Amino acid sequence: MRFTNSFPLCLWFGLLGVSCPRPMSAQGRATPPEKPIWAKNAIALDLSCGGRRSVIHAPDHLTSVWTLCQEVDGDSVASGLEVVTANGYRHELPLRAGANELLWAPNSKSFFVNGGESGYAGFFIDVYQLMDSGRVVMRAVTNAAQKDMVSSFPPCKAWNRGEVECARVSRDPEYNMSGLGWSASSSSVYVFAEVPCSSSYGGIMCQVHGYELSVPDGRILRRLSAQETKKEWGALAAWKISVPEPPEYGPAHATW
Repeated sequence: MRFTNSFPLCLWFGLLGVSCPRPMSAQGRATPPEKPIWAKNAIALDLSCGGRRSVIHAPDHLTSVWTLCQEVDGDSVASGLEVVTANGYRHELPLRAGANELLWAPNSKSFFVNGGESGYAGFFIDVYQLMDSGRVVMRAVTNAAQKDMVSSFPPCKAWNRGEVECARVSRDPEYNMSGLGWSASSSSVYVFAEVPCSSSYGGIMCQVHGYELSVPDGRILRRLSAQETKKEWGALAAWKISVPEPPEYGPAHATW
């Protein structure tokens, strides 16, 4: 999957809790996005495969990420990414559905890919590290942040919650996680974490924290409030960060 140019507008509707269509498949040959959606300094992935492969160079100008394309029913479609390192190693990577933008770390040895599964939920960050052996390893860095969001904004205490849904979210949270930038040392990422703006989350919908997460282990180095996230990282975001109203806790009014 990938996003069409209507996705940024759909994203804003999502912040109001309005459902949007799922992104269309890469096979749809949609026009690639020109600007990033989450990280202001990221580069939007060109998955159109329209004539030649696109490339995103690392800051050292020696390492790069290329789009992989393959022929399907006579049409050229994106199938993943290829990392080419300074010493000539090549490594192919699958691309998660919904991948949208890429941002290299300052040291040119890591990068992250932001994406999302819909216009308001399923936002993710995948972090990749280039090893000295030539391998490229994907790091799951948001597990601790997901659990911390559950502790910070308990789903089963939210006003107007769905009891069944809140129990599922508490066990297996899937809050929105989007990368905004890298630390100067390239040892951590700045992540915007959000409870999806959907009424199914009741009184905690749209709540926000910012996290500085260690790479590769995902340890929480800092947790920022919504106000602190806007103040410290607002310039890194591709949109204007809004501070939500305080969460509301109380009885459940739904059985779903």
